[in-house]
Amino acid sequence: MSDSAPQREEAQTPDNAPEVGTRATSTLLLYFEQRYGGERLHRIWERHGFGLPLEYMRTPTNFVSLRFLERVAAMLQQESGDPQFMRQAGLFTASPQALGFVFYMLRAVGSPRMCYRQTIEFSPSYNRVGHFTVERLERERLDLTYRSSIVEQDRNICELRMGQFASFPTIWGLAPAEVRELECQVHGAAACRYHLTWTDPPSLWGHHLGLVLGTVCGLAATAVGLGHPVFCVGALATAGFAVGGWLDGRRELKGKDEALRSQNQAIMGSLSELQQRYDEIFRANVALEDRVAERTQELKEANGKLGDALVRQQELDRLKSEFFDNVSHELRTPLTLILLTLESLERRGEENNPEVVMQHVATMERSAQRLLRLINNLLDLAQLESGKARLRYQPLELHAFLSTVLPPFLAMAERQGVWLKLEGQTVTPVEVDHERMDIVFQNLLSNALKFTQAGGVTVRVHEDEKDVWVDVVDTGQGISAPDTKVIFDRFAQADNSGTRRFGGTGIGLALVKETLELHEGGIHVTSELGQGSTFHVRLPKGRAHIREELRERRRAEMPVRRERRISGSYPSLDAGVPDNGRNASALPARDHAGPGPDAPRVLVVEDDAEIRGFIAGLLKQHYRVMEAVNGEEGRQRALAERPELIVSDVMMPVLSGLQMLEALRSHPQTVDIPVILLTARQEVSAKVEALGTGANDYLGKPFSPRELLARIETQLRLREAAIRSAENERLAAIGLLTSGFAHEVRNPLNGLMNALTPLKEVLADNTPDAEMSRAMVEVMEECGQRIRHLAESLLSFTRTTDTPVMLSLDTLLDSTLGVLMWRVPSGVTVERAYECTLPVQGDPGSLNQVWLNLLDNALRAVGEHGRVRVATSCQGDEAVVTISDNGVGIRQEDMERLFQPFFSTRAAGEGTGLGLALSRRIVVRHGGRIHLSSTPGKGTQVEVRLPLRPPGRSSSNGGAEGQSEPRVGRLG
Repeated sequence: MSDSAPQREEAQTPDNAPEVGTRATSTLLLYFEQRYGGERLHRIWERHGFGLPLEYMRTPTNFVSLRFLERVAAMLQQESGDPQFMRQAGLFTASPQALGFVFYMLRAVGSPRMCYRQTIEFSPSYNRVGHFTVERLERERLDLTYRSSIVEQDRNICELRMGQFASFPTIWGLAPAEVRELECQVHGAAACRYHLTWTDPPSLWGHHLGLVLGTVCGLAATAVGLGHPVFCVGALATAGFAVGGWLDGRRELKGKDEALRSQNQAIMGSLSELQQRYDEIFRANVALEDRVAERTQELKEANGKLGDALVRQQELDRLKSEFFDNVSHELRTPLTLILLTLESLERRGEENNPEVVMQHVATMERSAQRLLRLINNLLDLAQLESGKARLRYQPLELHAFLSTVLPPFLAMAERQGVWLKLEGQTVTPVEVDHERMDIVFQNLLSNALKFTQAGGVTVRVHEDEKDVWVDVVDTGQGISAPDTKVIFDRFAQADNSGTRRFGGTGIGLALVKETLELHEGGIHVTSELGQGSTFHVRLPKGRAHIREELRERRRAEMPVRRERRISGSYPSLDAGVPDNGRNASALPARDHAGPGPDAPRVLVVEDDAEIRGFIAGLLKQHYRVMEAVNGEEGRQRALAERPELIVSDVMMPVLSGLQMLEALRSHPQTVDIPVILLTARQEVSAKVEALGTGANDYLGKPFSPRELLARIETQLRLREAAIRSAENERLAAIGLLTSGFAHEVRNPLNGLMNALTPLKEVLADNTPDAEMSRAMVEVMEECGQRIRHLAESLLSFTRTTDTPVMLSLDTLLDSTLGVLMWRVPSGVTVERAYECTLPVQGDPGSLNQVWLNLLDNALRAVGEHGRVRVATSCQGDEAVVTISDNGVGIRQEDMERLFQPFFSTRAAGEGTGLGLALSRRIVVRHGGRIHLSSTPGKGTQVEVRLPLRPPGRSSSNGGAEGQSEPRVGRLG
């Protein structure tokens, strides 16, 4: 409410409100009239329809509202076209035209300081919305503040006000005052603050002094009787005034001469500096001209080289086009023989060939048809690029033509569960090459159905005065804006990610575009992501577009078999097989029982149904085969069923092969499953990326079935060898434990045997000693309990379970230390610092094997004297076990190989080299990490991180309950 009230009052304020006097603003109109003429001012005033006439504005006693004054100022500023108009109008305030007789009065007896003081004092008489406050007024300096009760809307009045203050020194022929605006109310400040500096005019007191002295001399002359009083006083006073004026003028001229001399010296200095700058510029210009000449010569030479390179490139392009043309022709010859041979085998039927042979023949024919399509496209592109393309112009009615093209695609649409329909009616025939139009619309329809998974495709035919239009509309996934700009370029595709769902070479749409342009037509696309795409094909009517140099003059020697051309251009009509793998992922995956229930299980992950079926058919003779149609399904099946080996493609929908591999390697259940990748990418970088991600092998397409079987068998044998090696390592650890058990059980066993002999003697005696018997029995009982405790510790240490249980880290570590104490030399100190009291989840036997391997390595590193420290801590959601020693350490060149299988830093015969490799595998299987750092001569530290148990789960089998304090101590 408080903000809207002033706005309503301002809107209702009349133009002639007593806010600002016209005496202070008449300079605006006067300056505009002096500069642009009074007639123009009258025309402008009438055109803008101001409510007050010009005569009202010229009357000094009238007032106007501040908003009216702002409108007038904005109009004059706009009409003048001068951005400095308001400042110049303010400077005009101190002109003779604006001040009249006052100008000369001020020049004779006034000063700039007086003008500023009087202007500020009289401001309330002509400005009733604002007031001035003088902060400081000194000689040639003024600081003042202007505060308006009505905030101004723009800067026009501010500029006028600063021009008025700057104009006062010009009355005495001086330069305008320098006005600096410190704050502005228009920009949000509380008030407008200004700082003014100026130069005062020289003091002209000579004529006044001469007048006084002349008068005194006249009176003296009259007193001595030299003449009439009037004559003497008048004559001598006039003479004194003239002499004083002459002296003032002489002094003023001297001052001006001095100023001119100073200006002349400054100008000479400036001229000298300008001459110096000119010399520098001249020298720089000469150097620049020399450099330009050199660069011009270099550019000429470069242009010559570029011209030669262009000629060579054009020749290479010509040779390349001829090469593609020749190679395409040469490829079609053996391909034709292949197709004819396959057709002959198909005609012989299944009665002459086994079923499996007929399946391979069908697969070979479909692949040969795809190859024929690619060769035809390459041949057409080569002809277009080399300028050898020729057109057989014939009239073609597009609606009827498309009705004959659509039927094969109707079967494909029906298999995909989408519609395909033709809309429109008969249109004017166009002069085109029928065969090339067939290629154009086959490509467009294939693309539309390929990218449409729901909805359908509509083909609309219509015409206008000049052209016939065919719109191919689909409801597919659409094309992004950046891709629409390059989609018609050669080899460009809208799906270039590693998870490509759709195949293709990227030449189909380029061939369409160039073919249509050859017919003086065109194509463009409109698309929206998620909504679909529309390809607009335009073909001109009439015969004006026919290019005689492109007309095919030769008569066709033999007709082209349309069905053969079609077979290479779009899908087979076999309802059981998808076209070119375009809808391969829609077919469900199948599992194959294999030769028997004991055969290894192999998971085949491939989105192309034909390749997946071929690989499965090859492998099912030797293995149990499972199938997955994309990377995500392969990941899920691998986690659920854990096959012995995975064969996967790389470029697949949802998840690529590399993404699936990365997910499997990060999961403890699938971290060690061998994976063989199949891909058409043969670059070294692709192989390095795959092997670096964790692939066990990499096989390029096309591949030999025998090679694939050999690589699978090799990986399975390596996996079996790794399992046997792990078991051997575990047996070695158990051997170490049993050795320790035998060492530890020897003392209580000796005590037991030593107690038996006295006991026998006491029992054999006729008068047995009861005290001796009880003592011997107690000794035997104590020894038996020690033996039982050792046996239970060994069983607990080697206990394994398939189901993860809650475990206490300090209990596991103490158990391991207990079974290793017999190997701790007397000079070695084992320190314990257990600070993590939360349990972890896992297999106790496997984790004990990790601690055994790490502690055994630490004890071997310190030798007969040293320190081994075992510590636990909790960091976030992880438990950290640190085993460190001050032993010999590990060389830097061996650090990268420590976790490799069969690598050992011990002497030959002292280790298998599998301890750390198996330890890392066990830790990773538990969802953890292991890191080793070492400094030669100073020791080694191994850090194992394991995830803590989920919140809210009670510990079991681990003994964590009742243990709330961290345990710190020493052993040995």
